[in-house]
Amino acid sequence: MKNLVVIGGGFAGFWSAMSAVRQARFLRKDSALKIMMISLDEYLSIRPRFYENKFKDMRVPLKKYLDPLGIVLHVAKVERIDHKKRNIFMVRSNGQEEVLSFDGLILAAGSQLNRPPLPGFEHAFNVDTFRESVQLEDHLKELSASRFLSASSRTFVVVGASFTGLEVITGLPERLRSFDLPDIHYDFILTDRSFSIAPEYSSEGRGIISRQIGKEGIQFFAGEEVDSISPEHIRFKSGKCIETRTIIWCGGLKANPLTSMFPIDRDCQGRLKVDQFLRIDGQKTIFAAGDVAQACVDDEGHTSVMSCQHAIPQGKFAGNNAVNALFDCDLIPYSQPRYVTCLDLGSEQALLTSGWGRFPKMTGISAKELKIEIMSKWIIPEKDVEETVKMSVPVILHNEG
Repeated sequence: MKNLVVIGGGFAGFWSAMSAVRQARFLRKDSALKIMMISLDEYLSIRPRFYENKFKDMRVPLKKYLDPLGIVLHVAKVERIDHKKRNIFMVRSNGQEEVLSFDGLILAAGSQLNRPPLPGFEHAFNVDTFRESVQLEDHLKELSASRFLSASSRTFVVVGASFTGLEVITGLPERLRSFDLPDIHYDFILTDRSFSIAPEYSSEGRGIISRQIGKEGIQFFAGEEVDSISPEHIRFKSGKCIETRTIIWCGGLKANPLTSMFPIDRDCQGRLKVDQFLRIDGQKTIFAAGDVAQACVDDEGHTSVMSCQHAIPQGKFAGNNAVNALFDCDLIPYSQPRYVTCLDLGSEQALLTSGWGRFPKMTGISAKELKIEIMSKWIIPEKDVEETVKMSVPVILHNEG
């Protein structure tokens, strides 16, 4: 019996496990393989939707899928990986320490919010985890209970003008409308140390985003670097100070620090550089997928980004290849030339882009409907467990046309 361990219960980890089950069956090795998953909790969190008003429904119970397939779930935190002795050291929530041995490993531990050592940073909110999203929601409810009495309680500041920050700031008006206080005027402020909004987008894309931001009455403060945060204000290094009770930090992500367990090169986000099969350099049966992996996606040198768009397919390839590696079968090279984004921009507005230049392909209500479909169907596992397993086949997604 061989042990395959998946670290992480997010998109990459979940689909790694599904793909491993499917491939083990295909090779008729399912009775010779034990699959285990280590996750911080019992849920597949639909993290890209935590900025929404109804985010509390956005968690899928892992055991619904893992139990029928014979996958063992360990709810624990991995403290250390000894890749030479093939041991994983983990701690359960009750403090109990355990060691798991493995023959094959898929590191899919995901990413976490960049938390700079700013004075008062603990007073900022974020939508990085379910728990922290609940904290923001409870805070908004508390402000609404007092009818947003002070000017600072009616002022909302989002730090970070890239994808997540844009979805958070443009989603706030709808969230606040749910409190049914129509006579209250709110101020929305988006800030970034960059001098451009959405710098990763094409000029056409930035123009569409800027116009929509303006229509929503959102102010953009460019070139502002945060100096300190308090429960009542945010102060910038320029000397500017904004009185506010709500600061939401969207300052980027970094890979789970477990990537440091491997003595190989990592990129500026802490991701491990993997080969065409998603293997960690020098490791025959150790793979990385999702936000912990920097993988080449095409023949032009583009590398994956931290998103479910890349995490889900990578999980499918990693699970497939990990099983094949354990049983000395050929591996499938990962490739994902197609790259699109669909950015939520608030009520009845979204922006669909295509290519690494993020050139606009669709806007308005049509793009919004597509965004809803992506978030409610495309990235959610099938309700039927066996149908989900069938969906785990690795597929190369090519650009249209």
